[in-house]
Amino acid sequence: MPAEGPRGAKLTPKWLTIVGIGEDGLAGLGDEAKQRIAEAEIIFGGKRHLALVASFAKGEARAWPVPFDAEMADVLALADRRVCVLASGDPFFHGVGANLARKVKQQEMHVIPAPSAVSLAAARLGWALQDIETVSLHGRPLDLIRPL
Repeated sequence: MPAEGPRGAKLTPKWLTIVGIGEDGLAGLGDEAKQRIAEAEIIFGGKRHLALVASFAKGEARAWPVPFDAEMADVLALADRRVCVLASGDPFFHGVGANLARKVKQQEMHVIPAPSAVSLAAARLGWALQDIETVSLHGRPLDLIRPL
């Protein structure tokens, strides 16, 4: 049964958690992210992400299908369960979070991002993010970079 918010409005339960994770795995995650992973019934992610939390996660691990399903059918089919999706860094910077946000209401998701690869690189190089231009070829044809 949904909880009640201000003025008795019904709140939609957040069945989906999206956790940004770095290559440091559990060591780089906060307590809330760890709790959400531990409580998840099903955890989706790339094989390397699932390996990073394997010693900690209790739920069923499901690696992304190959080829990747941009429609997220497997995740969406579990809307009545506690689902966690692991993503590299910031899930909304050319990541799976943006795909899911097109299909799942914001009120049904809880997102815990981590720094993106671009943020990490900029920090190490001392570059201001607002002064750099980024181009992502993630999941896109290499020819898209030729005009640049």
